[in-house]
Amino acid sequence: RDATYATGSRVFVWFFNKVTGKDKDNKREDQATQSLNRIRVLPIEDGSIEFECNANLSINIKIPAVLMKIIPNKEKAEKTGGDSLCATLKGDIPCALSGFRQEYMNWRNRS
Repeated sequence: RDATYATGSRVFVWFFNKVTGKDKDNKREDQATQSLNRIRVLPIEDGSIEFECNANLSINIKIPAVLMKIIPNKEKAEKTGGDSLCATLKGDIPCALSGFRQEYMNWRNRS
């Protein structure tokens, strides 16, 4: 299970907690993350196989109006957040796919 938290400047931690609902005990109904992952096995001419992975990720966050007033450039904030997410995924995906491949090899060797 993933954990979400912030460290650093008290102002940024406060902002993060407000946006993510960490300042409340109840679950935020106004935020959603959805993903769809499709993995296909493709045969290669030499008899080996190749995995093809396609993923769609959707993140919806509602930021309270009071917080939107203190964001000077909303488009830049959205782009910065999107760029940060892409950079994180680019770092995480190769490791995840390598683990997937290794587990497949382990399964195939047991069969």
